[in-house]
Amino acid sequence: RTISYGDISLDLTEKECNLIFFININKKVRLRELQKEVWGYISDLETHTVETHIYRLRKKVLNSFKDNDFIKHDSKGYFLN
Repeated sequence: RTISYGDISLDLTEKECNLIFFININKKVRLRELQKEVWGYISDLETHTVETHIYRLRKKVLNSFKDNDFIKHDSKGYFLN
């Protein structure tokens, strides 16, 4: 489970891969969709798990690829840039 750009590779966890795949397939997803589909949480559960994973994934991508815009967020949800 790695992403590569040029000759740089980044190892990903299974959850990070699932997160990227789900966002990529659906183009734009809301927080509740990610909680339900990627983590299997019920929709009214209050947690910061998704935000924490996205924060850490953004940091990994920034450190490896110098890309600060990999996963974006707006009022309609998360999307890959």
